[in-house]
Amino acid sequence: MNPKTIKYARGMTPYKTQVCANLSPSGQRGFRYIEFDDKEQMVAEMHKHPIGLVFIIVPAILIIVIILSMSFALAANIHRIDLAGVARATTVRVAVLALGIILSIFIAIVSAIGVIVYRSSVVFLTNEKIAEVLYTSLFNRKTIQLGIGRVEDVTVLQKGILPRMFDFGTLIVETAGETELLKFPYIPKPSQNSQMIIKCHEDSIKQYGN
Repeated sequence: MNPKTIKYARGMTPYKTQVCANLSPSGQRGFRYIEFDDKEQMVAEMHKHPIGLVFIIVPAILIIVIILSMSFALAANIHRIDLAGVARATTVRVAVLALGIILSIFIAIVSAIGVIVYRSSVVFLTNEKIAEVLYTSLFNRKTIQLGIGRVEDVTVLQKGILPRMFDFGTLIVETAGETELLKFPYIPKPSQNSQMIIKCHEDSIKQYGN
C-alpha cells in the first residue's frame, strides 16, 4: 500500500500539517484558524449533529411548496379577475408564475447557504485547549480558544425527545474567572464528549497543576 502523500501548507509545520490531514474536510478548513504547536495532541473533532439540518431544510421546503402552490393557484384563476383583455391576463399569469419561481429559488439559495454555514462550524479538543471555529455567515466567522486548565465544569443539556433519541445536545463549559459560559449546541454524543473534556482537564492538572 502506498503511503499517503501529505502536502505541507504554507505557515504550517510538518507535524501540524500531518494532524490536519487526519481531519474531515471542514475540520481542515477550520484548523487553519486555531493555534496548535508541535507538542499538542488532537483529541477530538466535533461537528454539529446532522439533525440540525432538518430545521433548516424542512422549513425551506414548506415555504417553497406554499409559494409555488399559491403562484400556480393564482395563475390558474387569473381569468376570474377583471382584467382588460386576454393578453393582459396572460401577461399577469406569466408574471405571477415568474415571481413565485424567483422567490422559491431565493429561498433555496438561502437554505443552501444555511446548510454550508451549519456544516462549516467545528469544535476541536486538544490536550491543551478547546477551540471553536464558528461561522455566522459565509464570510463571517468567530474563533474561540480556551485553555483546558481553565475549565471548571462541563454540563450536558438535552431537552425534549429528539436529543435523547438521536443522542445530541448542548455542551456548556464553565470556566474560571468571569469569562462567559461557552455553549456548543447540537453536539453529537454529548455525554461522551463531555467526559473527554473533563479527562483532558484532569490530565492537564496532573501535569501542570492548577
